[in-house]
Amino acid sequence: MAETFPIKCGSCTEIIDVAADSDPVAAYNCPMCGAAIVIAEAVDFELPCPAEVVVEEQTPERLRFRLRSSLRGSNSHAFAMTVCVGFPILDLLSEIGIAWVRSGHLPGVFQLLTQAAICTLIAFFLASFILFGSTTIELSHGECFVRERGFFLPVKWQCPIGDMTFVRMRSKRSRLWPFRIFVYCTDVTIRWRGSYQWAESPNPRIARYVTHLLRRQLITMGHNLHNG
Repeated sequence: MAETFPIKCGSCTEIIDVAADSDPVAAYNCPMCGAAIVIAEAVDFELPCPAEVVVEEQTPERLRFRLRSSLRGSNSHAFAMTVCVGFPILDLLSEIGIAWVRSGHLPGVFQLLTQAAICTLIAFFLASFILFGSTTIELSHGECFVRERGFFLPVKWQCPIGDMTFVRMRSKRSRLWPFRIFVYCTDVTIRWRGSYQWAESPNPRIARYVTHLLRRQLITMGHNLHNG
């Protein structure tokens, strides 16, 4: 796997990976817009921090930032809203249909209200982690710590920074009908664990910032990123 580092195109502002052994003074054209790029001038750059990302600590030895687990317009946000609204309605309709088939009579008002309350409560608990949760990511002491805090107790996992082989921004289409929108996310590949997505949103600047923030910190801490 070839080592890479990020540069920023001054024309279209896209962040591009180039091979670590590239000549910094050689001619290079942006694969997105075709503009000429001087690698040596495009390596070190800053991005404005979006309001959705809260950087709590940033030093050469540690990075800690927080963002909502479900940003507005993301697939997970749409799924949570669908669960909150659609699950109680579908359950009530099925309850009415089952009662009609079994006895030929509609269920009573009290039974429907009780069923509606139970289903609404279940839907709220299922969606609360997504709608009200936050994700805290920390890089320190050679480890990556991730805390997923929801309506209840937080969930925590960690992995060695050396297992983080790939950090990139990518786009994907929602599979949730009828939303079917494109969203952008920071995709992190961790050896032996697969891929994780953070900062998913229809707004590309959020994922672009989180991707750059992570990659810059990893490089600052001496970790070599790869392109696969």
